[in-house]
Amino acid sequence: MLPRARLPRLTRPTRLTALIIVAVFALGTAGGAIAGGAMSVPTFVPKMADQVTNLDILRSQIKNYYGTPTAATGMTNCNKNLAPAADSNYSAEAAGVAADGSRWLSTGWRPTGAAKAIVLDVDDTTLATWNYELCSNWAFDPGTNGQFVTDQRFPAVPGMVAMVNQAAENGYAIIFLTGRGQSQEAATLGNLTHDGIGVDAGYPNPTTLNDGEDGLFTKPPVGSYPAYLNKPQFCGPSITAGVSCPTVLYKSGVRAHIEDLGYEIVGNFGDQFSDLKGGFADKTFKMPNPNYFLP
Repeated sequence: MLPRARLPRLTRPTRLTALIIVAVFALGTAGGAIAGGAMSVPTFVPKMADQVTNLDILRSQIKNYYGTPTAATGMTNCNKNLAPAADSNYSAEAAGVAADGSRWLSTGWRPTGAAKAIVLDVDDTTLATWNYELCSNWAFDPGTNGQFVTDQRFPAVPGMVAMVNQAAENGYAIIFLTGRGQSQEAATLGNLTHDGIGVDAGYPNPTTLNDGEDGLFTKPPVGSYPAYLNKPQFCGPSITAGVSCPTVLYKSGVRAHIEDLGYEIVGNFGDQFSDLKGGFADKTFKMPNPNYFLP
């Protein structure tokens, strides 16, 4: 989840813009595994109103998908602790992707001599932000979202804790790679694992890498990117220009760095195609997310 102003990170469209994108191109594009690149989201200018799904109807459809049809929206009315229903279509789809990942990690990988690893995005890949979508009424605000992060309110995405714990037991390095800023690293780690604050999702601690880095990569502020990103194919042009590095270039650059440390990324998991594009992974897995689109 990438705020617009408070942290020096890549901006994202408004949630209403994202809802329009989803309305035109259907909820079904959000799930399943992909191998390699990313899908672009085409758009067009509607000529008539009935070519666009009514936003109130679309909100209701998404609530139904998450199994919370009567959930209230807005900060004064919402249930800040609400999780997707365990018997919802969202939970079934997310758990299905997690199961696909588990099968791949167990049977699809062949030893190469490198240490095996998985890379996981955070928002709506390992932690479900459905409660914030409802509370914000799909209108992203960096202040309120930042408070949800600080309070560690996000539950685990269905199926993912079991998959990641199994991977850790089978010798995989567990690496988290998020667009959240460095100032949110401690809260993110606590929410993912266990620190007794808010939700303790139950993921294993990220792996300490061969060079001593911890295995939770948060996005540095502009002007503080590590040297390994200062390459023309990654964040070099953004570093020169003094601007935030685009998600695809930032995340692919980090994955390249991880592989340079002697790891093979056997599986890369994300809810946005920008989490997955750019290579440096044997296989990619797209988690369902009909709420927003991040290029």
